[in-house]
Amino acid sequence: MMRWNSIVFKLGLTIFIILVSVLLPLIYAINQLFSGFYLSENHHQVDRLADKYSNILKSTEDLASLTTVANLTETEICIIDQKGKILYSSNKGLFRSGNHVSNKLLQTLNSKQTVQIEYQNPTNNTNYIVSGKPLRLSNKVSGGLLVFSDAEHIKNSVRHMQLLLVVSLVGALFIALGFTYIASKKLASPLLEMEKVTREVAKGKFYNKVDVSSNDEVRSLALAINDLGQELERYRNRQRDFFANISHDLRTPISYIKGYTQVIYDKLYTDEKEKEQYLSIIINEVNQLNVLIDDLFELSKLEGGQLELYLNWINVQELIEGCLNKVRLKAKQKKIQLSIQLKDNIPYIYTDGARLEQLLMNILENAIRYNKLNGHIEIKGWIEKKKVYLSIKDTGVGIAEEDLPYIFERFYKTDKSRSNRLGSTGLGLSIVKHLVLLLEGEIKVKSTLHKGTTFLITLPSKIKGDVQDEKL
Repeated sequence: MMRWNSIVFKLGLTIFIILVSVLLPLIYAINQLFSGFYLSENHHQVDRLADKYSNILKSTEDLASLTTVANLTETEICIIDQKGKILYSSNKGLFRSGNHVSNKLLQTLNSKQTVQIEYQNPTNNTNYIVSGKPLRLSNKVSGGLLVFSDAEHIKNSVRHMQLLLVVSLVGALFIALGFTYIASKKLASPLLEMEKVTREVAKGKFYNKVDVSSNDEVRSLALAINDLGQELERYRNRQRDFFANISHDLRTPISYIKGYTQVIYDKLYTDEKEKEQYLSIIINEVNQLNVLIDDLFELSKLEGGQLELYLNWINVQELIEGCLNKVRLKAKQKKIQLSIQLKDNIPYIYTDGARLEQLLMNILENAIRYNKLNGHIEIKGWIEKKKVYLSIKDTGVGIAEEDLPYIFERFYKTDKSRSNRLGSTGLGLSIVKHLVLLLEGEIKVKSTLHKGTTFLITLPSKIKGDVQDEKL
């Protein structure tokens, strides 16, 4: 059963009102056009008959023949004098000789103009269409000729035509109702399906899809809903993986810390060297917990817009060399070669040096972590079109093509295994992405599986005059 406040009813009512708004004026215009045309044609026909009768009488002056002519043409003919007295009538029952016609007819004849009016006979209350012509016969009779045509059959014809128009209108309205119902159902069905799927998605059933075959904005909306469902499902899966990883990464160091602390507390070690080894493990696990907590806290501040920038003039070469010095020991352990190539035209960058160093360190540590033995990491820098470009290229394991669009999303991990616990939260590149945007830059990535990855960072290059103008 259709609800009054449903989209189908509202859409159908709108379409029906539009159709009725078009049909009613159209039917009215057709009625006026045909009625006016039919009445006008009958008036002209009576007028032509009056002309013919007048010409015949002027040539023959045979009044007796008028009765025969009147019967053949289904009209009534009267000849009157200048005072309106009836001198001759083809129907003496309706128009008696010696009687006078109305002043309206008489005044029109006295003006010597052709008259064409509607007239109601008081004898039988019948309406007539009247056409009058001035008439003069052998200088004996000077008056006029009146031709009366029964208007009832004309009005009956008009009413018949109007009845047909009304029937047509009713039929058209029923057809419009059927068309409206079908059209509204057809137009509203995709919206109803979207509502159904959206409610299912709200319940967590992200696999439901909207199937729309049209190629318009409705289909675009349906595809957007489908994409939303996919994104929500992907987000839920990533969140599930994230909590599983976080729980693993929290549980593992806590287990180590608890276990080795218990060993030291119970004095189950054999000598001081073994005790120091246990303490070293505890410290390493505490450090790993700090890294994990710091990443989570940093990301929450970035996404909440709570991170403040401290802008200053930064020497790019010194900053990059400082980053390489910090990771050089880790790179040496895997026999990874580090190199830097900076163009001489790179200026000082007016930016937050700490944040720029943080994002570079995240990328470099990832490059070392996922690089091969005897691999290579190369940093290049140049300026082009008032922008500074920094490229970090490694010879690591690479990233699969299907993973590339999602590597900057939080919780996402290309390596699903937990064999490498260090940095396995999937937050590092998400932090990098937010930091680059915070510094008004861009970051792009190209990668080939088993061959390596290249990150390209673009930062705005400002000269000192521009910065001073901004401060002013």
